[in-house]
Amino acid sequence: MPDEPQRYVLGVGYMPGKNPAITKGMDGGRDFFTEAELEKASWSFLADGNPQVGVGHADGTTQGTATVVESYIYRGPDWDLGDGTVITKGTWMIGAILSPKAWQAHLDGHLTGWSLQGTARRRRVSRPA
Repeated sequence: MPDEPQRYVLGVGYMPGKNPAITKGMDGGRDFFTEAELEKASWSFLADGNPQVGVGHADGTTQGTATVVESYIYRGPDWDLGDGTVITKGTWMIGAILSPKAWQAHLDGHLTGWSLQGTARRRRVSRPA
């Protein structure tokens, strides 16, 4: 149908480096990816050919919520979205087609971005004296 919306969304998966806007969180805002680590993570997300997208980190929400159609590292220059968000070089971008139910939740303002879930190994970084 020509009037049917594409239900496509594109958003930031993760930005490299420390984000000064994040002051609290499970990790206290101290954990972050370098550009190189983030690139590896974004490639790993697609490696098995079955990237999963769920809602609210809740179990059982990955089936039929969204189909990832784009996953890439933004190479620059800085891209100002005009709402206070600036996409910088090295940012992981994710594009997906949402299910009709997820699309409606997005239109209603209930789904507003990507929040990655995974595992990592924390390592101590020595600071120069």
